[in-house]
Amino acid sequence: MLVHVDFSGPRTVPRGDARPTSAPGFQRVRIGDLLVTALYDGFAAIPAQDLCGATPAEVGRLYTEAFLPADGDLRTAVIAFLVQTDCQRILIDAGAGCLLGPDTGHVAANLAASGTDPVEVDHVLLTHLHPDHAGGLTTSDGQAVFKRAIVHAARADAAHYLDPTHAAAAPGTQSQIHDMAARALAPYRADGRFVTFGAGEEVIPGVRSIELPGHTPGHTGYLLGTGDKTVLFGGDTVHSHAVQLRRPDIAIAYDSDRVAAVDSRRRAFDLVAGNRWWIAAAHLPFPGLGHLRRDSHGYSWVPVTFTPVV
Repeated sequence: MLVHVDFSGPRTVPRGDARPTSAPGFQRVRIGDLLVTALYDGFAAIPAQDLCGATPAEVGRLYTEAFLPADGDLRTAVIAFLVQTDCQRILIDAGAGCLLGPDTGHVAANLAASGTDPVEVDHVLLTHLHPDHAGGLTTSDGQAVFKRAIVHAARADAAHYLDPTHAAAAPGTQSQIHDMAARALAPYRADGRFVTFGAGEEVIPGVRSIELPGHTPGHTGYLLGTGDKTVLFGGDTVHSHAVQLRRPDIAIAYDSDRVAAVDSRRRAFDLVAGNRWWIAAAHLPFPGLGHLRRDSHGYSWVPVTFTPVV
């Protein structure tokens, strides 16, 4: 897993009860006219048992071939992306904030470490309204983290997660997700800084939305850039790179519509590989940026290589 590393001096070896720490989790990559900073929010578990559409033995084999435990990837990255253009700063997803425990919630700290104050963010584009993508919008006491940003999400996701009728009918964990989405967005809605868009619409100038439903009703990708310097920010199009790149037909238990999610993943992979676009996704290995290459086994992940940004 690649992170921003400071090579400026020697390291001290922790002794006794001291816990070793890593450098701040951010990495910058220049892609055409875009400066993209991957921001590590933390990690979450993707147990093998949550993957659907193949036998446990097949899923375990794919994990093992990727040098992961057969029972799943228990440290799957959670990533947000800051995109800087000539005139604006755009944050794509916001991490989990305080909603999912201490293993996540580090976007704000890594954004600061990368040199950006949250007040400088102009727009936040949410791929969907699950807590590991929207929770970082607010502090633990319900205040907006991004004081002047406009937050954007697909109309279909807002209609599903923010409708009190749907929330009241949602069972168990789903009910909690509705509540978390409403709390994360509350200060932005109160200030008139939450905007929704229809399928395939241009979200802001220079940012095209691409409809990728299935994981949630309004799950959305965002296209920025031009030609082979185009980046698809694909959200949760893929959860397990070890399994779903080899077998795009395998869904995950959290998908609201597994058939649609598989169709969206196939379409996104074909677009990225066929056009030689970049892909940036929340649960690929950090920094979550690279390319996909078709091969005889499905798709191969070609991660970005570290180079200094100039």
